[in-house]
Amino acid sequence: MEAMAVPFERAARPAGRRGLRWLKGIGRFAREQPLGLASALIILVILFAGVFAVWVAPYDPLATDFAKLLLPPDATHWAGTDEFGRDIFSRLVYGARTALILGICSSLLGGIAGGLLGVTSAYFGGWVDTVLQRFVDILLSLPVIILALIVAAVLGRHEIYGIDANLMFAVAIPYMPKAARVIRAAALTVRTMPYIDAARAAGFSHPRIVLGHMAPNLAAPWLVLVSAFTAQTILLEAALSYLGVGVTDPTPSWGLMLSGVAVQSFSQAPWTVIFPGLAISLTVFAFSLLGDALRDTLDPKFRH
Repeated sequence: MEAMAVPFERAARPAGRRGLRWLKGIGRFAREQPLGLASALIILVILFAGVFAVWVAPYDPLATDFAKLLLPPDATHWAGTDEFGRDIFSRLVYGARTALILGICSSLLGGIAGGLLGVTSAYFGGWVDTVLQRFVDILLSLPVIILALIVAAVLGRHEIYGIDANLMFAVAIPYMPKAARVIRAAALTVRTMPYIDAARAAGFSHPRIVLGHMAPNLAAPWLVLVSAFTAQTILLEAALSYLGVGVTDPTPSWGLMLSGVAVQSFSQAPWTVIFPGLAISLTVFAFSLLGDALRDTLDPKFRH
C-alpha cells in the first residue's frame, strides 16, 4: 500500500501547482489590469441578472398595465414604465439574457468558423490559401450591417425559446472573415515552428496537426478576438432589432426597446430610451475593456 501511495501523491502535486498557477495568474491580472477586472465584474453582474432574471426582475416583463403608461422612475418602478405600462427595469434584466445569449453564441460561432478557416488557410498555403483568402476578401468588402441584413433576410426567422436561432448566424457570419484574417496571420508564424515539422515527419494527419498542434497555440489571440466580437455582436443585434429584422416584440431586447414608440415619446418620457441605451453602452464598453486587458495579459509583446 505504501508503494501505491507514492504515484498518487506525485500525481496530485502537478494538479495543485496548476491550480496555484491559475490563482497567481488571476492575481496578476487583477494587479496589472484593474480596468479589466472591473469590466469582468460588470459582465458577471450582467450575466447573473440574465441567468437569474426570474428572481431578479420585480415584474413580469410581458405584463401590460394601461393604467401605468409612461410612468417616470420611482420607488415602485426603478426605471419607469414604457408605452404599454411594462416595467422597464424588468425588461432590461430579461433583455440582458437575450443580449448575452445572442452576443456570446454569435461571437463563438463566428470566432470558431473564422479561426478554423484562418488556420486551415495558413497551414496548407498555395492555391488553398489563395481561394480561401479571396472568399474572405469578398465578405470583408461588404459592410457588417449590410451583410447581417442580407443573411437575416435570406434565413428568415426560426425561434427557439423566444430566441431567433437564425439571427445568431446572421450576426456571426459578418465577423467570421475578420477572425479568419487575424488567426491566419498568427498561424503563419506557428506553421514554421519545429514541432509542426516534427508532427509532419511523424506521419500525423493534417486534421490532427491543425486541430491538435496549431489551434491550441492560437488560443490567446482567439480569446481576445471572441471577447471583442462579443461587444460588437451585442451592438449589431441591437441595431438589427432597431431596424426590425432582429428580435421581435414582445421578447425583451435592448435594441427593440430603443425602437418604435420609445423614440417617438423621447421628449415626453426620456427614460424609455436612456436606460436601454445605458445598458447597451455599459455592456459593450465592459467587453471592449476586457478584450484589451486580455490582449495586454496574454500577448508577450504587451507585457511590462
